[in-house]
Amino acid sequence: MGITIEQLAGDGRLGLRIVGGLTGRRRDITWAHTSELLDPTAWLDGGELLMTLGINLPDDAVGQRAYVERLARLGASGLAFDTGMIHPEVPEALAQAGDEFGLPVLAIPAATPFLAISRAVISAITADQVALVAQISRNQERLASAAMVKGAAGVVDTLARALAATVVTLDGSGAAVDSAGAGAGRLAKRAAALLDSRRGKGVPARQQTISHVDDDGYFTVQVLGKPKQAGGYLVVGGRRQLDSNQRLLVSHSATLLSILLDRPAHLHEAEIRLRRMLFRSLLRPGADVDLGLLRYVGFAADREVAVVAVGDAGPPRAAEAAVDAALAARGIPALVMANSKGLAVLVGAAERGEVAEMTLVALRASLGRLPSAGVGRGVELGLALDSYRQAIAAARVALGQPGQIIDFAELSIFDVLLGTQSRDTLAAIAGSVLRPLEPRTSGLPADLLRTTSEFLAHGGHWEATANALGVHRHTLRNRIDRISGILGRDLTIASERAEVWLALKARELLHLTSTEAAGEPDR
Repeated sequence: MGITIEQLAGDGRLGLRIVGGLTGRRRDITWAHTSELLDPTAWLDGGELLMTLGINLPDDAVGQRAYVERLARLGASGLAFDTGMIHPEVPEALAQAGDEFGLPVLAIPAATPFLAISRAVISAITADQVALVAQISRNQERLASAAMVKGAAGVVDTLARALAATVVTLDGSGAAVDSAGAGAGRLAKRAAALLDSRRGKGVPARQQTISHVDDDGYFTVQVLGKPKQAGGYLVVGGRRQLDSNQRLLVSHSATLLSILLDRPAHLHEAEIRLRRMLFRSLLRPGADVDLGLLRYVGFAADREVAVVAVGDAGPPRAAEAAVDAALAARGIPALVMANSKGLAVLVGAAERGEVAEMTLVALRASLGRLPSAGVGRGVELGLALDSYRQAIAAARVALGQPGQIIDFAELSIFDVLLGTQSRDTLAAIAGSVLRPLEPRTSGLPADLLRTTSEFLAHGGHWEATANALGVHRHTLRNRIDRISGILGRDLTIASERAEVWLALKARELLHLTSTEAAGEPDR
């Protein structure tokens, strides 16, 4: 509830003191009530803080002890005794009886009116109820989001966490389907046994709610599906019985699960199209997307996202369905989109590596072969297009390398520029510049090509290149002059060095793909 005896006594504005029954100081106060009756228990439900002036309090210790005992047996949360109007102090017998029966006894100072205590209790209870309603609302929103993103398994997991309970769903025959929480297998067996027993006694399945308690604790069974025919069951179990607010969440979850259970195929297809359109809208340059919509498919506006791309995903709809199902089964929020050019997946940035691997596994099962994938950087949700472009570029570099996952963040600019090109294009780039130096076609010594590579790798620095080659600087200068003449490009000029460097990188990549295709080690 909203406030305990200890918390109320800690409110400095009231000045209350606990003078007896300290062991019960953590009791919840359900209400604050005033009575001057010798026996007010007929007017109390239990849980109240009783405030009194002590007008009819017996004078003798035996009568005062009996007064406290009656309140304790009823289950009152405490006794608040005024010390100003009639009694200057709390009678000693009251305090001792409070200790004996564990009923907190508080002394109210003369300056504190009963109304102030009532207001403090009511304000705390009201604030607690408001917070509870807000929490229920948040949990209902989480359940709805989980239903959209993860389906029935998401609802079960979210409900288990909200109630700190064990949750399972059973199909119409009583077999377990989804579960979350400790001891789920045992709970499923207990619920199935109860349902079998009821069927054996001829109890109709259409009864919506069944509560049960046994040696293992409490559990509640909610019938799912149409009122007159059980399509399944939602079971929630724990050591304690559910309160009214918890039962409200269970009922809400049962409604969501029933909707999912009865959802027609065309509605599921409509959801897929809606998610696809939402993904496309994020990738439209300059698009004004309501990012708040994305929370209903599992994305928080303040979390980074990333894109995983596959260029050889096969038939678009089959690929999309395979990946979407795989990620949904693991409860990973994602938007999946496929077309004739490939497949893209939008996920939380933290999960992009795991999702890339899962995507390849799902596609291998769908295609019968292992594709490759590219991964974009983590970005803000509104910058998803940047991550998408990076993932596409990385996927092009990975193309033709089965099972490879290439992260754009690990690529150099030359990897991006050249790694996306065909072998014919790479050969054309390398040959147009370096053919005059190729030992096999020009007859020139191989050290000229190596000198070119080292000189460019050291940024055109003479001393560093000479040391790397183990030659004198004058020898190096003579070689570079000769190479410049052969290539028709002055290697002392940065722009012309860059052109030759690009050709060298194309040659290296061409050689790498050739050796990989032949199964040879890279030299």
